Amino acid sequence: MRIAAMLWLVLLFAACTPAPVAEQTAVPPATSNSAESAATAQLTPAATATPTATPQPTNTPMPTAMATVMPHPLPLIAISADFPQPLPEGPWQLYTTDDPATALASGAVDAAVLPDGDGHVIGRIALAVSVPFTSEWEATSLAKAVDIETNGHDFAVVIPWRDMEPTQKALRIDGLHPSNPDYPLQQTWSLHFDANSQVDFDALTAHWAAVWPQESIIHLASVGDVMLDRFLGERIGRGDLAYPFAEVYEELVSADFTLGNLESSLGDTGEAEPKSYTFQAPPDAAAALALAGFDLVSLANNHALDYGPDALAQGIDLLTASNVAAIGAGHDDMSARAPHIVTINDMKLAFLGYVHVPNEYHGYNMAQWEAEPDKPGVAWGHPEVVSADVAAILPNVDHVIVVLHSGYEYKIPPSPAQRDAAHAAIDAGATLVIGHHTHILQGVEFYGDGVIVYGLGNFAFEIDGDPATAILNAWLDRDGVRQIEFIPALIQVGGQPRLAAAWEAPAILAQIYGRTRQLNPMLR
Repeated sequence: MRIAAMLWLVLLFAACTPAPVAEQTAVPPATSNSAESAATAQLTPAATATPTATPQPTNTPMPTAMATVMPHPLPLIAISADFPQPLPEGPWQLYTTDDPATALASGAVDAAVLPDGDGHVIGRIALAVSVPFTSEWEATSLAKAVDIETNGHDFAVVIPWRDMEPTQKALRIDGLHPSNPDYPLQQTWSLHFDANSQVDFDALTAHWAAVWPQESIIHLASVGDVMLDRFLGERIGRGDLAYPFAEVYEELVSADFTLGNLESSLGDTGEAEPKSYTFQAPPDAAAALALAGFDLVSLANNHALDYGPDALAQGIDLLTASNVAAIGAGHDDMSARAPHIVTINDMKLAFLGYVHVPNEYHGYNMAQWEAEPDKPGVAWGHPEVVSADVAAILPNVDHVIVVLHSGYEYKIPPSPAQRDAAHAAIDAGATLVIGHHTHILQGVEFYGDGVIVYGLGNFAFEIDGDPATAILNAWLDRDGVRQIEFIPALIQVGGQPRLAAAWEAPAILAQIYGRTRQLNPMLR
């Protein structure tokens, strides 16, 4: 767990007038609990030290100031789990105390770092009202959040958002997520100073504020099956490129990176395969995806070659021209399995796409689409292939995200092939697996050091069946997935998605949470 015991930070600066004796520096033990123990520790040489006789002028007495603070070549500062890390570099040493305010008031130190806004503010961190991921509680008010922070709660706890685990979720406060710059629940840190100290406080405050640690965090948004044929394709063909995603646009473009599964061929060439359902989105569908904020789509699915390899090649070219990356399919097996690598907020991500579905119920063999060294096709999700690809790219990036098209249509539990491929990805070091194909929402598995979102269902798709869907938000930091959340949505007649109303959202989330509990016994 990232949550550590509460400690405090203290700055201890050199005495203004050095004693006319050889300086002697002893760092206090990290367990000191008061200003008195801090001063005592500085007067006590280490047990292993060998005393060395030091000649002194015969008429120069020992200064009385030495009884309070020994001179140090550098100011002394302490670090604690509560203070944002990494510690900003500067000309200081480390020292820990449980009561910095008392140490400052006693004169034992020149400055103290306190978690308030009453001193010289040097930085802030977001605090989360954390509840279990499958809780029905989604949001609260600032007044309630402050009450929980002040008085405690038997279900929720207030912690730094940077310490969140993916099995928890942060309640939105007055509608805002902790990642929002205007999020209201913040912990402020400030420097408090001894008025008699000779330290240049303004310079110190400015320096610390300038190097206040800025978090590396990436916000991913992901959706399930996007099928831009049928009615949505007709609207695109008439020039209304914004129509398919007009009702969810803000949610898609607000993320740092947005991805989905393109559940169709793309273009205007080729012949339909002899299978039950064939889809081909018009050429302008690539521009419609870009307009809606999509950065990447997976083509590793059971419709990418509905109109043959020439249409597949055309679709990839159209996506590339619209600055939408494509993974999971290509002109041979190496290109189909190639990762898409992107750098966001000083972190490097790799995306891989795979499909592993059964034959169509009329007998069409989907596995024949697997790409080979001299044959276009899709990346097939053999567990050993997934594992090898993740392991190969992992040393070069911060995180690997696997996009998996697998499972049984309209079946809630993940299929054996679906679970095997997903587990292989996480076991090999992937951070997140995002799935689709079943046409319904499935659960989330917190597996090993990663997160598996088995099924996001349909998203933009004119199709019969359950209209419930969701947008997955995932926040990644350098340690992995910090938090995920689902934004409920509904597919309207004609296939256009819209955000669920307040009264509609709980039932959609209940589906996801109930199916998640079945996959995670510790959450039941």
